[in-house]
Amino acid sequence: MNQEKYLKNLKEYWLKNDIPNISITNAKFLRDLIKIKNAKNILEIWTANWFSTINFAFELKNTWWKITTIEFSPNSQSDALKNFKEAWVENLIIPLLWNALDIIPALKEKYDFVFIDWMKKRSKDFLELVWDKTEKNWIIIIDDVIKFKEKMISLYDYLKEENITYNVIPIDPDDGIIMIIR
Repeated sequence: MNQEKYLKNLKEYWLKNDIPNISITNAKFLRDLIKIKNAKNILEIWTANWFSTINFAFELKNTWWKITTIEFSPNSQSDALKNFKEAWVENLIIPLLWNALDIIPALKEKYDFVFIDWMKKRSKDFLELVWDKTEKNWIIIIDDVIKFKEKMISLYDYLKEENITYNVIPIDPDDGIIMIIR
């Protein structure tokens, strides 16, 4: 399978059908971070039809790894499971169909890379919930922090109040991520 061609076709399909996903530029940036970090256990909080999950899986294909991904929509979950199988990555992805706010506290794993891309107004809550679910030397990425900044005021306030060091990185012309490294 030509992975890059597969991802390009998947992205084109989602663009034509107005399904939100990260940009190809953002996907490449996150793949580079995963490679540099040598991530092994990833937690992902919502990604529509799992374009980002499949990108992560392709980056990790030659190493031992695991991705736990949480989705709330049964329709998106169904599409994702088909896409995982089509991309031959379903064996090491744990797809959870649940409300992330309810399931994260029950997770027993520790993660070295966390990608948060759901309910922008609840980004602060997700960050608080995953904070203790991370291993030493972890990276947390929060997506869409420029375009939807007004929905994320509580996140920015929390980062300031807790004195959490972070970087806002403009990835796309109209948007970017917050990266927290510890």
